[in-house]
Amino acid sequence: MILLLILAGGILAQILAEKYYQKNWARGLKVEVRFQEEPVRQGGEGFLMEIIENEKGLFLPVLQAGFAVSRNLSFGQEENTSVSDQSYKRDIFSVMGRQRIIRKIPFRTLERGYYEIQKIDLVTRGILLADEHYETLLCNTYLYVYPKKISGEKWETLFRRISGVYESRKRLLEDPFQFRGIREYTPEDPMNKINWKASARTGSLMVNQLNSAVSGNVCILLDVEDETVWKYEEIHEEGIRLAAAAAEYFLSRGIETGLITNGRDCKEKSELFLPGQSGRSQEAKFLQCLSRIDLRQKSGKFSDCLERKKEFLTAK
Repeated sequence: MILLLILAGGILAQILAEKYYQKNWARGLKVEVRFQEEPVRQGGEGFLMEIIENEKGLFLPVLQAGFAVSRNLSFGQEENTSVSDQSYKRDIFSVMGRQRIIRKIPFRTLERGYYEIQKIDLVTRGILLADEHYETLLCNTYLYVYPKKISGEKWETLFRRISGVYESRKRLLEDPFQFRGIREYTPEDPMNKINWKASARTGSLMVNQLNSAVSGNVCILLDVEDETVWKYEEIHEEGIRLAAAAAEYFLSRGIETGLITNGRDCKEKSELFLPGQSGRSQEAKFLQCLSRIDLRQKSGKFSDCLERKKEFLTAK
């Protein structure tokens, strides 16, 4: 009789422990996956961080954290990674109470693009490793992979020809009535260029940027339309790389640069368009636009795209 009571008590304790674990294992558990903040070039290496924090005293003997990401980010031959239409990465942890685990996971970028991780799937087993419990957490992390850089003597010669007339005719004197924007102060700037109102708002010295009376600008036209049933993806990718190099070339010389393309945004599904501006922020915006072009989506006719942007082109 005593043995039966002990056995019944053990079974009851097990049931209560499992119920307690099922109810409380996800409480105070924070799991985060995030990409590095800096963009990466195609063919380069990046990393993402996996952070698990257990704020309660309950021990989690087995915790599996899994997420899906594009297979264009290669994690190599690392264990717990399966590749099909996407890369599915699953890592298993044993998490003590009041413990924080940080893991840095490197990868190589195979293609340019805009990559997201939208959710994290958690799986744990009960105290006796019998029952499985599931939880899905929303995740909002993304990474821009910029087009691969191109270089070479032919490339430099081409752009010297494109921009030679502009550079030889550009006036060196600025027009005080041609306001172009503001930027951060450098020691080479005279005091009369400081914009005191903008400096007060930002908390750091800012100076006015002025155009010359003849101010040049460039609009890069990028056509990614396939006119036949055949897909010319590599040709379009080379065109995207050329557009990126051209934009970096002109923007580095202070030339306003914009983009018109019939390529569609991988997120918004609409045609991408970037009005002409100058500065470092414009370079980042330009490369982000090129990263988001989805060649799998059907592009419209480039002539129709230009017709829709006719007012912008004639205004310039």
